[in-house]
Amino acid sequence: MPMTKCGGCGKFISPADAARCTKCNEHYHRVCVALTGRGALPSFWQCPECRKNVRRDNKSETPVRSSQAEVQAAAAPLISAESPVLRSTISEESADEGQDIGLGEPAVCARETGVAIDDIVHEQQIDVASQLQAIMGELRNLRIEVLELRKEVRSSGDACNVRMDSIEARLQVLEERHADVPVTATAVEGVVEQLKRDLNERDQELMANDLVIANLPESQAENPVHVVKVIATKLGVQLDDRDIVYAERVGGRHLKATSPTKSAEVRPRAVMVRLARRDLRDAVLDSARQRRGATTEDLGLPGPVGRFYVNERLTKTNQDLFRKTRAAAGIHGWRFVWTKRGRILVRNKPGDQTRRIGSEHDIQEIIGQYTV
Repeated sequence: MPMTKCGGCGKFISPADAARCTKCNEHYHRVCVALTGRGALPSFWQCPECRKNVRRDNKSETPVRSSQAEVQAAAAPLISAESPVLRSTISEESADEGQDIGLGEPAVCARETGVAIDDIVHEQQIDVASQLQAIMGELRNLRIEVLELRKEVRSSGDACNVRMDSIEARLQVLEERHADVPVTATAVEGVVEQLKRDLNERDQELMANDLVIANLPESQAENPVHVVKVIATKLGVQLDDRDIVYAERVGGRHLKATSPTKSAEVRPRAVMVRLARRDLRDAVLDSARQRRGATTEDLGLPGPVGRFYVNERLTKTNQDLFRKTRAAAGIHGWRFVWTKRGRILVRNKPGDQTRRIGSEHDIQEIIGQYTV
């Protein structure tokens, strides 16, 4: 049922318990309009506001808002109905003003006024109780929401803990893998180096029948095969055309400055020769070592007479390694550095053990540190 306000005190009131004016339709507390009991009102009842201008035996009632006795009664709800002070106050005010408190009835007695005060207190207690019940309901709802929120937070925390455990486990696995990476990388590097050495040795095996003749004068009309046959004859080895697979100049042309006053000369390119058999190549190399210092004299080659060199052909890797080995040997005083069948050999002095150089690490370990 909707609540409405009292036309006298301005507080909320239930229409079922209120006194309704038949003229202005305003609702009043029964106490505010000095009504006793809870019985039905007359069908013609009017509030003091509407009755104040109606003449009844030359008596005009005062509006309900100016009734001092009623204001005092509302302001002091805790005063007992049997109190002499309340009884004397109501009697005096009623006697002075000469007003009726009811509907044409005599002034109410102190007991009836006490009953009206009890009604006000009872209504206020009901109002407070209803408000407390509403507050308690809100608190219950709030408690339920807090419990649900705690459950959600707890479930979210558990999910976060599970996820953090998973992340920590994965991180630990990654750290363990990272700890194994250096070892794995070292092993892989070792495998790569071994593969490089194997490929280099295989390439060197493919050059087992090859020779390189350096510092031979070069001319445009020369025949490299004829030049090789002439050099082999001078070294004491007879070669036929069928013993030479091919012979040609390799590399680019380089300028050689002999002195600041003379113009630069073109340095002759080396002649690369492939023989049909390995024994022929070994025979030419042995003869060249025995006749070390042979020159181009009596060969019929153009240009000045000079010394020529016959060596076995090396791969680019072995060439670089041989150059570094000679540099280190020169620094540390090693006297002998040579190649045989694609292998680089060193010896410090006559009578010492011959050592093989297979990598730069071998140079540093056998000969010593060097800078190129």
